[in-house]
Amino acid sequence: MDRSSEGCLESFLETPAAGEDSNDKLQRGSVRIAVDEDRFKVKERNYTQQYAGIYYMRLNMLRPRAMAAATERWGKSESNPTLVSKVLDVLAGQVCYIVGTVYVDMPLKPNILDEVTQEHWIIAPPPREKYATEEDTVVLEDESGRVKLTGAILKSTMLVTGIVMAVLGCETAAGEFEVVDICYPALKPQKPFPDATEDKFVALVSGLSIGADDVGLELQLLTDYLTGEIGTTQDQKQSASIVRVVIAGNSVSKPKPVADDKRPTRNKYGAETAMFDAGPLKELDSFLAEICETVSVDLLPGPTDPANYSLPQQAIHYAVFPKTSRYSTFHPVTNPYEAEIEGVSLLATSGQTLDDIFRFVASEDRLSMSEKTLQWSHLAPTAPDTLWCHPYKEDDPFVLKNRPNIYVIGNQPKYQTSVIEDQLGRTRVVILPSFAASRTIVLVNLRTLEVSPVNFLTQF
Repeated sequence: MDRSSEGCLESFLETPAAGEDSNDKLQRGSVRIAVDEDRFKVKERNYTQQYAGIYYMRLNMLRPRAMAAATERWGKSESNPTLVSKVLDVLAGQVCYIVGTVYVDMPLKPNILDEVTQEHWIIAPPPREKYATEEDTVVLEDESGRVKLTGAILKSTMLVTGIVMAVLGCETAAGEFEVVDICYPALKPQKPFPDATEDKFVALVSGLSIGADDVGLELQLLTDYLTGEIGTTQDQKQSASIVRVVIAGNSVSKPKPVADDKRPTRNKYGAETAMFDAGPLKELDSFLAEICETVSVDLLPGPTDPANYSLPQQAIHYAVFPKTSRYSTFHPVTNPYEAEIEGVSLLATSGQTLDDIFRFVASEDRLSMSEKTLQWSHLAPTAPDTLWCHPYKEDDPFVLKNRPNIYVIGNQPKYQTSVIEDQLGRTRVVILPSFAASRTIVLVNLRTLEVSPVNFLTQF
C-alpha cells in the first residue's frame, strides 16, 4: 500500500521518528452527518402505471427553471426572441425559444418490439459498446407534440434522451427547428461551504467484487489500512482522520455461469434445485464487521449485489449481514445516496447512470459526461428509456436542485477527478474505479475537497 506507488515496502519498515511514541493511541474523529433517507426510498412499489408519468413530472419540474435560465440568457439580446410555450405553436421564420424534453432517435438502439415481432428466431447479436451514429436525429417534445431539431450546434453538443432544455432558433420551411443556442435548467446556489479547521476524510471505494479469485490479499490490506493496523505512524494518523467509508456498489462479484453438466438435477415437480453460493456474502459480512468496529460505513448496492435491479436501488437488507448488523456504525443505504457530512453535501451512485449514458453518446470522456449530468440538473436522464427505474408518477427524485459538494460515480474503468467552481459553488467530481481492477480507493478531504488516491498494489 502507498500513495505514490513507490517505496511502499520501505514505509512498513520505517522506525518511528524522534518524538513519536508508537504506543500512543490514536482516536478517530467524530463527525456530524445528516442523511436524506426519503428522497430515493420507494415507499409504494406499484408497477401498474405507465412510464409516461415520470417524463411528465420531469418536464413540469424542470421547465420553469429552463425558462428562467433562457430568459436570463436570451431575453435581452438584439434579436429580441420570444418565448413560445408549446413547441407546435412556433411560426415559420419567427426567432424564438422553446422548452421541452429531448428524444434522440437512434437507428442502432435496441428495440424490444422489433425483437418480439420477428417472424424467425435467430441468435441475438452481441451487445454494442456504443449505439451513437451520424444518422441519429434529435427531436424536442412536450404535451402538444414534437419538433425535429437541426443545426450545427447539435453535432458538438452531448445530448441523450430525457434531457429537459431550452433551444433558441427558428422554424425552417421544412418544418424543422434550426437551433443556434442551447440552455439548460438553472441550479440553485449551494449552501455556504463550512469553515473547518481540522482535516477529516471520507474514504470512497467501489467494486470490491468479493468472491473473485484475485482480490484476497489486497482486501486484507484495505481492511488493515482502514482500521489503522498497518503502515507508518503517519499512515495510521491519516487512517484515524477517516470519519466515514462509502462503498459504492458491486461489493460481491458477479455469479459465475454454471456448465450444463454441473447444473442441479430437477425435483419431482420438474423444477431445478436452487443453486446459490453464499460464500461471497459471508466474506463481505466479515469484511464489513471488521471495519465497522472502528469507523462508520455506508453501503450502496450495485448491479451485482443482492438488491433490486431498477433505480433507485433500495438498501440491502440487514439480514444479509448477521455479523455487521450488530454495529450501529453500519448503514446500508440506497443507490443513489445523498448525505451531508460535517456540512459538506455528498451525492454518490454505483455507476449505472454513467454507464448507460456512455453507450448512447459518441464521446469516450466519462468525466465530461459526469459533469454534464450536473449541468442537465438530472442524475439519470436516460431512465426510463434505456435505464430501468421505478415508474414514478408524482415525482422524479433524480432531478437536482443544486450541485453537491462531492459527486461520486463508482465502478468506472479508471480514476478521474475534476473541480467545478463558479457562482453556484464548488463541486468535486470523483470518477471512482473498481477496487478489484485498480486496487485503489480515494480519500476526500472535507475541509478542502482535495483528493488523494491510495493504492493497494501487491505486484508492480
